[in-house]
Amino acid sequence: MYIGIDVGGTNLVAGLVDENGKILHKASCPVDKSMTAEELTRQLAKLSLQAAKEADCPLSEIQAAGVGLPGLVSNKTGMVIKTTNMPFYNTPFREIFQEDLKIPVYLGNDADCAAVGEYWAGSAKGFDPALVITLGTGIGSGMVRGGKLYIGHGGAGMEAGHMIIHPNGVRCGCGNLGCWEQYGSATALVRLTREEMEYNRDSMLWQLCDGDTRKLEGRTTFQAVREGDATARKALDRYLEGLSMGLINLVNVLFPEIVCLGGGISNADDDLLLNPLRELVHRGSFDKDHLPHIERASLGNDAGVVGAAMLCNMF
Repeated sequence: MYIGIDVGGTNLVAGLVDENGKILHKASCPVDKSMTAEELTRQLAKLSLQAAKEADCPLSEIQAAGVGLPGLVSNKTGMVIKTTNMPFYNTPFREIFQEDLKIPVYLGNDADCAAVGEYWAGSAKGFDPALVITLGTGIGSGMVRGGKLYIGHGGAGMEAGHMIIHPNGVRCGCGNLGCWEQYGSATALVRLTREEMEYNRDSMLWQLCDGDTRKLEGRTTFQAVREGDATARKALDRYLEGLSMGLINLVNVLFPEIVCLGGGISNADDDLLLNPLRELVHRGSFDKDHLPHIERASLGNDAGVVGAAMLCNMF
């Protein structure tokens, strides 16, 4: 048995996971923003104990725990170097955690854990290399190659969302101009839709958001396209171009057997997202004899828990 811990911006989740990547039980609680890094670490150990206890699983049967965090971690040293909207900064996470729960502890960032989860028990099972891309506020990315998680020289894994696809393009939160996530994330789709709406005040999109573009969501664009709105169609075409450009670059460098797309955007109907995306990526792929599968990730919010639990097998 394993414990997988997913540290989100609003909730903490610890799951008891078997060797096949099946979640047997989960325990969760809201994030307490007032906690220090040490307090939050101990809270995660407590939540892990709760998950095991509620599932009647003796601690002696738990082989390891894994933790997925939204930021930069070092599994080698057991340190959480820095995170977004979390108190961790050069925190000796493993040391603190093991004071309360004396089992092996592995660290990964949240995108890497999602990749491991899909590889172990989701849409990428049986494929290698497997590339998992999560489309959200930004773009998360992780890759499994040769049965192991790719973490790079410094252990930070992949940050494909920050490869530059438009020199001197839109400024990214990282400070660079033209990063992929400014053109391929869910946030990018909303921005592109707003831009197109300004050119067409008669678009159905204005009705769908009650005249307030702050109410726009990614699904709004897909809804308007489905109903035949030309402005939404143009915004989606621009989005698909940007998303496919980054994927083509990754495919031609890494040659994955499968690319899995996760995040809310990936739930759009196949004829509006996956089918045209496959066509664009395959058209731009160099190796036409070994085109990658492009599929929707299947584990949803459970990918992080499953992937974190399986980290002990991935280094």
